[in-house]
Order: sequence, then structure tokens, then C-alpha cells
Amino acid sequence: MVGLAVAVGIATGLLAVVLIAGIRWVQALAYGGPPRAFTVLLAPLIGGLLVGVLARRLPEIGGGGVTPVMTSIALHAGRMRPAVAPAKLLASAASLGTGASGGREGPIVQIGGSVASTLGRMFALDDERMRTLIAAGAGAGIAASFNAPLTGIFFAIEIVIGGFRIRSLQTVVVTCVVASVTARELVGSSIAYQLSEPPVFGDARELLAYAALGLAAAFIGVAFSRGEHLVAHTAERIRLWPPLRTALGALCVGAIVLVLPEVFGTGDHIPASLGGATEPVERLLEGGFGTGYTAAAYTAALLVGKLVATCLAVGTGSSVGSFAPALFMGGALGATVSHLSEGLFGASPTDAGGLALVGAAAVLAGSARAPLTAILLAFELTNDYAMVLPLMLATGIAVLVSERIDPDSMYTRALRERGIIYAEPHDLDLMQTVTVGEVMTTDPPTVAADLQLSALIDTFSTTGHHGFAVVERGPAGPRLVGIVTLTDLGHPDRRGLDGEGLTAADVATRRCVTVTPADPVFRALRRMAAIDVGRLPVVAADDHVHLVGMFRRADLVAAYQRALTRTLGSQQRRASSRLRNLAGVSFTELTVDQSAGVADAAIRDVQWPGKTVVTSIRRGAEVVVPSGDTVLQPGDEVTVLTDPGSVDAIHALMGGRGDANAP
Repeated sequence: MVGLAVAVGIATGLLAVVLIAGIRWVQALAYGGPPRAFTVLLAPLIGGLLVGVLARRLPEIGGGGVTPVMTSIALHAGRMRPAVAPAKLLASAASLGTGASGGREGPIVQIGGSVASTLGRMFALDDERMRTLIAAGAGAGIAASFNAPLTGIFFAIEIVIGGFRIRSLQTVVVTCVVASVTARELVGSSIAYQLSEPPVFGDARELLAYAALGLAAAFIGVAFSRGEHLVAHTAERIRLWPPLRTALGALCVGAIVLVLPEVFGTGDHIPASLGGATEPVERLLEGGFGTGYTAAAYTAALLVGKLVATCLAVGTGSSVGSFAPALFMGGALGATVSHLSEGLFGASPTDAGGLALVGAAAVLAGSARAPLTAILLAFELTNDYAMVLPLMLATGIAVLVSERIDPDSMYTRALRERGIIYAEPHDLDLMQTVTVGEVMTTDPPTVAADLQLSALIDTFSTTGHHGFAVVERGPAGPRLVGIVTLTDLGHPDRRGLDGEGLTAADVATRRCVTVTPADPVFRALRRMAAIDVGRLPVVAADDHVHLVGMFRRADLVAAYQRALTRTLGSQQRRASSRLRNLAGVSFTELTVDQSAGVADAAIRDVQWPGKTVVTSIRRGAEVVVPSGDTVLQPGDEVTVLTDPGSVDAIHALMGGRGDANAP
């Protein structure tokens, strides 16, 4: 694990340097000429279109990179596609280089996680070690981006792992230190913000101002988190080719950059041709933009502009992160408070740089719910312990208040929407691994919306069902009107109805809760429990009135069986991986293709390569212990123990699909 930690750290540090160089190269290409408003609009549009096209092939590279890493840990035991790292690097360089508002930290977190996942699969790590290595790769991305190894360590612990685990600490520490050293040796100290003078904290009475700053930061953090979510949902409803949606969002960001050049890209190393401050984050952390009310108005405009621009970029799919924008907004918030104090009292009662630094940490803590990460980042940026009390106070208040307003951080909101409660890996619900579409009733009992009440009562009596979906027939299939149950039949008067001449649509519950086939069963269970019902209509993801099935309490049995089978399969893979140190042994997982030569053949009749053993077969919701008489069927997921030199021959037998050395 230490060797893998070093390898992941070096690779992540190198890729962080490549990403930084790629962003600067794209900036020089797009904005190296004389300043033109046309360029500021056209360059983001082209960059957004390129990123959107890439995201069509690899959807996980769109938006920030932290949530996809957490999703892979929660649902897929840390398995990420190897193509994610190069694709994310290209997409992020295109997005940030052309001006999409965001940070490079989220992308490099995903790149580091992808590198760790690839190496972990090559060495057949078990689930726990795979999660640890991916968390280390994610933390290494933060460490390399800011030259801040302590920040990377606590980012991995607080956000990715979700708690302090001593067994994970060694791997995380080694990876973050190696990544930070690698990036610093190649790029130099300019990889992070360079402050000419550290901020000063003098009088304990200043803590009141910092406490107020922490309170304001909580609301900014929540607004940031909810804003990204709101834009993403709004963008999904726009019926455009997805790459065009990304390009449209980037175009809107370009329009904001025309007015406020400092919101361009990451907030540091901005092209001089744009006309604004070339290092706006450093300028904020060193005291802001001038003095008095005029400066306060401008930094407040920067705060709002950065908030809107980043929500547009992330929500429409630009490959950018949210970490650095939170720092920018916090710095702008602190600078605004400082400039307002100057206007009111003639001089700021606290150090302007100190307010900006603490504001940056507080907004980051409030939006990401990571107070230790935020405090340590501020400490590593200044190399000074003087601000630790204001930092602890403001970040503590920001986290406390933001959690009361909204339980989700900017990283966990999308997970909760999918029914995933991100916690310790061992605490994940089995029902998160099964989708509604796998177990739903595909031909549910329905009644027509215009069915008379008397006929509806007879239907209940003759069928014995407790509920029906009320539908209207259309050319595209049944359209959901509502749900009618026996309870609805007994109380039409509650709806102000007299019972005469009523139809099924009249007595049905029209505003019914629904799920889609892609939703995890966990989410369906939560919704059923929340409203105390025994069934939920399943509707198409792109048309929420097109009925495709019904999820019932009876379907939970099948869901639980399928989830348990997958868990047993995972346990079997972990047990198998313990043999990884045996010389000349390789585990391979393959799916029997319809046209494969082994399809419909007994295991004893297959001409297997030498030293080959079939160890297990997963068939639908059941795990089959193989014998010589077992007949292989198309779709069977077969685990084979074989000589490494025979892997290609096994692939040819099964039809060419599989995963060698699967963990």
C-alpha cells in the first residue's frame, strides 16, 4: 500500500502540473491577441461545446469531480473507468482555459481518484483498500493544487472517507506529501497564492467581527450549494442537445466576464488582455480593491458575479470544480466587510487581509462542511499561526449555521438526490445497489381515468387488488393521472364529492409521488415511508407522466435478494483477491456472450486452457456454485482462476467481454 501510495502521489502531482500547463496554454491560445469582446464570448462557447461533446462519451467528467469520486466509492467499491483521467484533464483544460468560472481542484481530485482506481484494480485490492487508495488520490489532488499536503490529508478524511480511520491515515499521508512535493518541484511555490504579508490578529474584541463574518459565510455557502443544484435541474429541462446546453452556460459566463473580468476561470493567472486584476484572489487576500464604499460595492459585485458564474458553469456541465470559487467568494465577502467598515468608521476595526482570509475559509467550510480542511488551508497559505482563533470561530459558526439551514453540502446534495446517504462504507444501505427498474412490476394493474365509480368498485372486488394506477391511453403509451386505492373509494366526501357520476380520475390521488427506473430502491423506500404508502408509480426519466411500471412492497423481496447476491459476490471477490500474491495466478471476471462458443455448453465439455478453474457463476439474482455438469448460459457472469498467459484465450471463449484481475 505504501508503494501504491507513492505511485499515486507521483502520478497525481505530475497530472496536476500538466493540468496547470494545459490551462495556461489554452488561455494563451484564446486570449493571447488584442482584447476583443467577441473573443470573450466566442472562446467559452467553443470550450463549452468541446467539453459537452466529451461528456457525451463519458458523462462523469461533466461538472465538478468530487461527487463522482464519492459515488464510485459508495456504489461501485471505488471502480472508476481508466479513461476518466485523460478525458477529465482535457475537458478541464478546455473549460478553465477558455474562461469557465470554477476551480482546477475538483477535476484533479477526480483525476487522482481515477489513477488510484486504475492502479488498485491492477493489483486486485479489496474494497476497503481500494476506497482508501482512491481517497488518498483525491486528497493528493488538493495537496498538489495548493502545495498544501495537510489540507489534502484532511480533505480526504473529512469529505471523501467521511471520518477518521487510522488504517487509512498512512496511505493518505504518503500520497498527499508525495503529490505536493512533485508538483512544487516542477512548478515552484507559485502553484499557490503568494501573500506579501501575513494577516494580523491583535485584539480579542475583533472576534465579534469574525463571528459575524462566519454567520454571513454560512448563508453564502448554502446559496452556492443550492445555486449549482438549481441551475443543473433547470438546464436538464431545456430541450437542447446536451453539448449545446454546456456551451450556452459557458456563453453566459463569458457575458459576466465582460463586465467583471476577475470572475474568469480559476481566479488566478487571469489574462492581462481582459483588463481586470491578473491575480484577483491574491489581491482580495491582501486587502481588496481600494477603500471605502466604492471598493465595497465592487467586491460585493465580484462575490455575486462569481457565485452566478460558477453556478452556471458547474450546473450546465463545464468540467470545473467548486473548491476554488468558494475561496474566491469568501475572500470577496471578507473584503466587502472590511471596506464597509472603512466607510462607516474611517478605518477597518480588523485587518483587511485577515477578514478576507477568514471569509475564504468560512465559505469553504460552510459549503463543503469541512472545517478542518478550511482551517488548515488558510494556515498553509499564510505559514502563520496568528489567525487560528478567528479561523476556528468563523468556520465553526459557518458549519453550525449552514447545517441547520441545509443538511447537504455541495458535494453530497447530488448523492442524496440519488438516494445515497454518504457515510462510512460499511454503513451503506444494501438497497442503494439495486435500481427500481431491476425489480419493478413492468405491467402494473391500471384503470382508465374515465371509468365510472361503480365499475371501479367492481374491479376492486373482482381482482382483489388494493390499488390501481389511473391512466389515460395515448399514442406514446399510458399517461399517469393518479393512484386510486381502497381508501379513496371509502371517502369521496372528503374531496367535496357526492359520489354520483364520479370517475376513477375524480377520486384518485393526482399529485402522487413517483420514481424513475434509474432511481435506487433506497430512494423509493424513503419516499414510501415518508407518505406511508405501499406502492409508487414508476415513470420515464424524460417524461414524468409516462407510466412504465409500479414499485410495490412485494418488489422489496426481489430487491433485497438481488442486493444480497451482489454483496455476496463482492465478498467472494474480496476473498479471491487475498490470493493475489500467489505467483502465476490471475482472477478474471467475464460475461458469457450470446454468440460465445461456451454458451449452452457444460463446463466439463469446454476446452479450457491449462491451469484454469471456474470458481463462481452469477446468474441474475443467484450465485451458482459450478460443477462439471453446470451449463453456461448467455449473460452468466463467470469468475475464472487461471494462468496470466491464458487470459486472452479465456476472453475469446467467453466472447471478448470481461475484466482481467477484477478486484
